[in-house]
Amino acid sequence: MCAVFISFFTGCAAMAQSTQPTRFNVAASFIQSRPQEEFRANAGNGLGGAGTFLYHLDHAGWVSARFDAAWMGYGKEKKRVPLSETVGERILVDVVTTNGMGAFSVGPEFALPYGPIRPYVNGAFSGVIFRTYSSVGGTNSDGEGFAATKNHGDSTSAWSYGGGVRIPVYQKTVGINLDFGFRYYKGGTSTYLNEGSIVDHPDGSITITPFQTRTPFVVYTVGVKFRLPFTGKACPRMVC
Repeated sequence: MCAVFISFFTGCAAMAQSTQPTRFNVAASFIQSRPQEEFRANAGNGLGGAGTFLYHLDHAGWVSARFDAAWMGYGKEKKRVPLSETVGERILVDVVTTNGMGAFSVGPEFALPYGPIRPYVNGAFSGVIFRTYSSVGGTNSDGEGFAATKNHGDSTSAWSYGGGVRIPVYQKTVGINLDFGFRYYKGGTSTYLNEGSIVDHPDGSITITPFQTRTPFVVYTVGVKFRLPFTGKACPRMVC
């Protein structure tokens, strides 16, 4: 009798709970950046990754608030040099200089939330940063770096807009979509480095000559978007 009661109670409790999609979405993407205009003459195409957070202002997702963060490397330089003048070429190390840029964006997105192919468009205000670091490594079998320094850093603002399509692949308990998109950043004037911007002198000093131009670029993305689920008896309105 007790076993029947416990089984009945457990079944009712399970039925009282349900899994439903929330208004919260996250996405991760591989990205390629392509500089435009004068920026293209001084910086190469870049590769990197991006993360996106979307909050649907309505449950279906016609209108959302969108937040993006992306980082891409657009240049790399490697030199094999002695660790110091004292040891000469007995101990050689790799000096690797990497040039990268990041973008952080916030703005609205408008999307078609139904169908086998779901287009969307977005716009945002963005902050764009440029960083160049040099590191020393290669003194052990793993080639791990043991010292690094920032050679240059600058930032600017940008207006950005873009769009793409999402293709749903699994929509039951958690919404999973393939995401193919692009975004154009109308970057302002900034300084940045690339290969050859840092010149080493025999006395150990260096000369840094940055470029200074406007920095428009296009980013192409391939990723996956997840709509986070809620499991419980009652989902708050602002969550679901």
